[in-house]
Amino acid sequence: MIGRQFFDKSFDFRVRLFNVLAMGGTVISLAMALVGITINTGSGNIVANFISAFLSYALLCYSKRTGRYQLCYMVTIIAIFLVLFPVMFFTAGGYHSGMPSFFVFAVAFTILMLEGKKAIMVSIVEIFLYLAICLIAFRHPELVKAWATEQDLLIDVIVGFVSVSAVLGTMLYLHFKLYNEQQKKLDEQNHILERVSRAKTEFLSNTSHEMRTPLTVISVNIQTVAEILEDMGEAVNDGEAAELLQNAQQEIMRLARMVGGTLTLAAMSESMDKQAVKFSMLLRSSTEMFALHLQKRGNVLKADIAEDLNVFGNADLLAQVVANLLQNAAAYTEQGRIILRAEKTGHEILVTVTDTGTGIAAELLPHVFERGVSTGGTGFGLYLCKTVVESHGGRIWIESTPGSGTTTSFALPTYEGQFGGEDA
Repeated sequence: MIGRQFFDKSFDFRVRLFNVLAMGGTVISLAMALVGITINTGSGNIVANFISAFLSYALLCYSKRTGRYQLCYMVTIIAIFLVLFPVMFFTAGGYHSGMPSFFVFAVAFTILMLEGKKAIMVSIVEIFLYLAICLIAFRHPELVKAWATEQDLLIDVIVGFVSVSAVLGTMLYLHFKLYNEQQKKLDEQNHILERVSRAKTEFLSNTSHEMRTPLTVISVNIQTVAEILEDMGEAVNDGEAAELLQNAQQEIMRLARMVGGTLTLAAMSESMDKQAVKFSMLLRSSTEMFALHLQKRGNVLKADIAEDLNVFGNADLLAQVVANLLQNAAAYTEQGRIILRAEKTGHEILVTVTDTGTGIAAELLPHVFERGVSTGGTGFGLYLCKTVVESHGGRIWIESTPGSGTTTSFALPTYEGQFGGEDA
C-alpha cells in the first residue's frame, strides 16, 4: 500500500526520491530523539529531533495531498537543513558527533532535488554554513553541549552513520534503477527508429531507382523527336513545337537531378564509408570534367588548386559537392568566368567557387541551403552540399551580389594521418 502511494513508477524520479528522504528523515529524527531520551542528551536536542521528525512527516503528507513538491523541497532545505541542523549541531556534540553525516545528507538532497543553478547555489550556501558553524564550535567550544561519555558519543555516531547511509543508499539504488529502466527504453526506441530509418531509406532508394529508367526513356524520346523535326525542317507556329520540346527536356533533366539528389541523401543516411582522399586530385579531375560543359555557354573555367591537399571522407560525396557548385555557377553565368580555388589555411582546406553570373536576390540568400529552396533549380543541390560538408566536420557559406556574381565557399578539416585509413 505504501509502495503504491509513494513509490509508484508513474511518479517523477524526484518525487519518489523526496518521499524516500522524507520518510528517512522522519525515522532518523525519531530514532535520534529516542536515543537522546535514553542517554539524556538534553531537552534542546530532543525537542529539535522531534520538530525535525514532525516537519519531515508533515511535508510528506502535504506534498502527497497537494503535489507542490518544489515548495516542499525548499521548506525542507530552509527549515531543516539551514535552521534545525545547526541547532542540533550545537546541542548534540558539535563535530564530535554524528552531525557531520547529516550535513553530507543535506547537501546530497539539495543537489538531487533542485535544478540547475539553484541547486548549485543553495548547496554552496549549505557547505559554507556548515563550515562556519564548525569553525565557531572550534573557536568557542563552550557553545557546544558535549556528550557526557564516550559511549553516548559512539551511539550518536553509529545512529547518524547508519541512518544516513541507509537513506543515501536507498536514494542511489532508486537512481540507478530508474537509470537502467530509462536506458532499456532508450535502447528499444533506438532499435525501432533504426528499423524505421532503414525502411525509409530503402523506400527512397527503390523509388528513385525505379524512376530513373522511365525518365531516361522520356528524355531520349524527346531528343529523338527534336532531331526528327530538325531533320524534316518543320517549324510549327514559328518554332513553338521545338520550344515546347526543349522545355520538356529541361523539366525532365530537372526531375532526374532531383531523383539523383534523393538517391544521394538516401545513401548518406544508410552509410558513409570514409578514408583518406587526395583532394587536390579530386578537384582537378572535377574541373577538367566540367570545363567542356561550361564552354557551351561561353564561360571560362579557371582552377587554382594547391598541391598535396588531403581530407578524410567519402570521395564520391565530395565530388558531388564540387559538381553541384560548378553546375550552379554554370547555370547562372553566361559569357563569363568561373574560378575554383583551393588552399590550405591552418588546419582547414578552403575551397571557393566564384562566378560572374546573375547573383542571388538578397531576400533569398539566407535560405539557399534549405531543402526545396531554389531560384529555378531542384532545391536539392545546395542542401545536399551543406549536408555532405557538415557530415565531414566542415562548414559552408555563400556570398552574392545581384548582377555581380556569387562566391560559394566550404572548408573541410585537413587530413594529416590522424584517422588511419588508406588513400582514395
